[in-house]
Amino acid sequence: MISARLLASAALLLAVASPAMAQQACPALRWTTLGTAGGPVPTPDRSEPANLLDAGGRSLLVDSGDGTADALAQLGRTTGDVDTVLISHLHWDHVGGLAAVIGLRWMNTYTTPLTVYGPPGTRQVVDGILLSLRPQERVGFGTGAATADPAANITVIELTGGETVDLGDGLTLRTAQNTHFDFPLEQVGTVSLSYRFDLGDRSITYSGDSGPSQALTDLADQTNLLVSEVIALDPLLAEIVASRPDMPPQVQAAMRQHLSTHHIDAADVGVMAALADVDHLVLTHLAVPPTPLHASEAYLRDGVRQHYAGPLDLAIDLASYDVGCD
Repeated sequence: MISARLLASAALLLAVASPAMAQQACPALRWTTLGTAGGPVPTPDRSEPANLLDAGGRSLLVDSGDGTADALAQLGRTTGDVDTVLISHLHWDHVGGLAAVIGLRWMNTYTTPLTVYGPPGTRQVVDGILLSLRPQERVGFGTGAATADPAANITVIELTGGETVDLGDGLTLRTAQNTHFDFPLEQVGTVSLSYRFDLGDRSITYSGDSGPSQALTDLADQTNLLVSEVIALDPLLAEIVASRPDMPPQVQAAMRQHLSTHHIDAADVGVMAALADVDHLVLTHLAVPPTPLHASEAYLRDGVRQHYAGPLDLAIDLASYDVGCD
């Protein structure tokens, strides 16, 4: 006969083990928007584009705009927690915070390996950051010359689109070249990439900066969470024209052509989300006039809702989205 004390002990052990067992059965898959500003102009209420992906026990940065390290600190995290950085393209609003991530890891003597993925040219950017640390290496941190090599434990892997990469711990990366750039790799030596992360049967797809793109739509097919840039095209163009009444009509037309083909208007995001049959759409990299976001919110939501009826969020800095298990 089993005693009451033995049953109670067994129940206690089960209660303690259950959270760990549940975590093992359904590892975390969480996306946090560290910075949601659209474009290279600093704003008072939003950091430049950056995201944190927590997948199982891994922490990855997806783009690293200015303010990334500060945003991590607001979450109670450090640059040492990050083991991987993925850069979508080499515009500085998406990589301006990478120097702080690398430099602060070095100053704080975090010795865990860091892998940086990105398009061709990423190695040159990282090499430039490491070169900029050499004067401080000679000065040290106030206790004599630094002993650790800033380049130690940093690996750069360049991608061109179409790759499938095993990131470890069951996490898979798929890449696609999108339409943010309309010139070939051979001409300028780089591309703009979109990323999809699969953990078991769960997935998150990130557009980076892109215009309407069949490759991106295919990449996002039946993804659980699509995190997409968006532009309030008509309001933004009206703001530009109002601020520059001297702008010739042909320049206005060229501006519209650029913004509508190299970025995604709200209606086009809705089309993409509907065609890809995504479960949940999050808008970030919010390219809107320099007014509070609520002034553009109706335009963005109405544009998406012309085509997509699923869950929709307009991201703010430090917002998190969990993809749970069925």
